[in-house]
Formats: sequence, structure tokens, C-alpha cells
Amino acid sequence: MTTIHAHEVLHLLLDTETPYTEETLAQTVRNKYGADVRFYTCSQQDLTLDALLAFLLERRKVLRDGEFLTANRERMCNH
Repeated sequence: MTTIHAHEVLHLLLDTETPYTEETLAQTVRNKYGADVRFYTCSQQDLTLDALLAFLLERRKVLRDGEFLTANRERMCNH
């Protein structure tokens, strides 16, 4: 199983020219890291993509604009 830091998802959101929906983000993550990928943050471990998105949305590190997701640069930690 692959374990990736949450910043990788935030960077995907920041670096795209076409905004992601939850579905297109999930597809990109599966293609890039595999279907069984898990994520970690400074305070959480072993998160699925759904759990990670809930965490990031709750903390306003990811914002929802209609169906699209964007990373909130102002709320990202810089480590």
C-alpha cells in the first residue's frame, strides 16, 4: 500500500489548469498512486481519499466552489 502526504493532493489542486471535481480528483489520484493509496497529515494517518477530503474541507485547506475543488493557499502549512 502506498502512503502519500496530503500536500501531494493539495499540489494537484494547485497545479491544474482545469479544476477538479471530487470524481476527477479521485480518478487522477487512483491513476497516479493506485487504488489502495492512503494519506497522512501532520495530525492524521491512514486516510482514504474521501476521509482526507473531508478533513481538508473541514479545515478549509480545500474549498468547494459548486462542484469544483480548489486548494486554499492561505490555509496551507509550509513544511
